[in-house]
Amino acid sequence: MKRKTKHPIFDAHKLFDWWSVPHFMFGVVTALFAISYSWPAFSTFVGTLILALLWELLEKYVRLSEAPGNGWIDVVLPLLAFVMTYLLVDQAALNHDRHVGLLTITLLLYLFINLIAWRARFEKDEDFLG
Repeated sequence: MKRKTKHPIFDAHKLFDWWSVPHFMFGVVTALFAISYSWPAFSTFVGTLILALLWELLEKYVRLSEAPGNGWIDVVLPLLAFVMTYLLVDQAALNHDRHVGLLTITLLLYLFINLIAWRARFEKDEDFLG
């Protein structure tokens, strides 16, 4: 008699992938925008949620393949990053110019990470194909 192989419900390697980094960084960037330009935290958080959901819907629309559950992680990560960044950076004794400087550096890093990730996807790198 053959035993059925159990598939784990929670497989971190499939839920989290290389695309998790840009998703997380998006939350950091939106929080830094809120802090740097005195945007309302709750409104910016909701905006981050809406943009994350719209991005996942776009991925489904263009049929980017993802492991089951990864789409939810891709929505939760920017929200988690937003809260962590907001709590840590807003409490830091930084003036406006330093907040903007931190935002600028983080935004450039976010754009660079996305450039590398999209380039890897178009070059058919296995780790970035979903």
